[in-house]
Amino acid sequence: MICTSAWAQNLRVIDEIVAVVGDNIIMRSELEAEYAQAKKEMSFYEGDLKCEILNQLVIQKLYLHKGDVDSVYATEDRVQAEVDRRIKYYASQIGGEARLEQYLGKTVAEYKEQMRPKIEQQMVTQQVQQSLVSGMKASPTDVRKFFNEIPKDSLPKFGVEVELGLIAMKPTPSADAKEYALEKITKLRKDILSGVYDFDFAAKGNSDDKGTAINGGDLGYFSRGQMVGAFERAAFKLKKDSISEVIETEYGYHIIQLLDRKGDKVNARHILIKPLIVNSDLAKLKEKQLVLREALIEDSLTMCQVASQYSTDNYTKDNCGFYADQTTGSQQVPVAALDPLIAAKVEVLKVGEYSKPEQFQDMDGTIGYRFFYLRKIVPAHTANLRDDYQKVQSLALEKKQEDVVKEWTNTYKKGVYVWIDPVFVNCTELEGWKGLSN
Repeated sequence: MICTSAWAQNLRVIDEIVAVVGDNIIMRSELEAEYAQAKKEMSFYEGDLKCEILNQLVIQKLYLHKGDVDSVYATEDRVQAEVDRRIKYYASQIGGEARLEQYLGKTVAEYKEQMRPKIEQQMVTQQVQQSLVSGMKASPTDVRKFFNEIPKDSLPKFGVEVELGLIAMKPTPSADAKEYALEKITKLRKDILSGVYDFDFAAKGNSDDKGTAINGGDLGYFSRGQMVGAFERAAFKLKKDSISEVIETEYGYHIIQLLDRKGDKVNARHILIKPLIVNSDLAKLKEKQLVLREALIEDSLTMCQVASQYSTDNYTKDNCGFYADQTTGSQQVPVAALDPLIAAKVEVLKVGEYSKPEQFQDMDGTIGYRFFYLRKIVPAHTANLRDDYQKVQSLALEKKQEDVVKEWTNTYKKGVYVWIDPVFVNCTELEGWKGLSN
């Protein structure tokens, strides 16, 4: 290959340092990757988006510097658990790990390695931020002051909100169905042990856990506390490549094979066989729902009692059966935030009314019955302290925390070496960092 000096001079630098914060550096590749992602998520931004992204990266590196000073770190187990959780979620959304790899253009293992340092940094940053605002509360005085300082023409607008209860239940399989499922998985285990099938093939063709079946039942790495008790205890007792006895959980019957062990985490795969639910099981469940609904109408039972004792919906049962805003904890939730199918149910209900039991299918494929209770409708309105105290309190606390973090940042950065590539000298978003390097 011939290489002239002129050609060499025209070579473009593929990667380079664009900023330094203490011992932490920001590479151009990191900036460009974050910028590309932000462009997809932010359709409109007043200002130079790349400058703002760099500003946020510099702030993050400042938190990491503080983390280094205070020996704040994210354990390998926490990082791995979060990596596995995200991969599992992404795979479930796109139709399995095979499709995820096709979409990413790389293997899941490669993507995990790419994700790991970013997630670790995010966790350290969150811990540092949390330490700055730990224990902070917004008092009634803080809330009133925050609310009164908002210009009247800038008060938040809230769409229609509801207080909506849910009682969801799944059927109990018959003794015959349980016996059949147990016989099936027992035979599968025997065939795998005798070499008739390998575990991967058997899982793909038979497992009722469709989210993992496509990958031969592989669950990835998990630590204690991530799986249901009986399953977890069996998995952690296994030796590498060994296969468990048949394990019964609330989901059905499992056999587990241990693939690897890393520290206090294991990588296992499983086959799940669910007892078959027949029409008579569903009919009994519907009748049970009708009885409970009638008891609620007659006030012989409360929503709290029914939800805690009978509901299988994990998002509402511990909140007396009611949906809750994930940010504020308020039981007033925007109709726009509800699943469209559930929002459609709200439209035909009157306040104080219970819907008739209806059949539904859960994310794991299980069919059940559910009914709703509409306790209250809050029409679209401008924020006020009477109807929206919890939401305003949450906003007031958020503002109070932001002010504390901003003040800390402005003070702490004065004692840290910060250098930013002069090419960004005209970025107004980076004004606060100028003059800090020496």
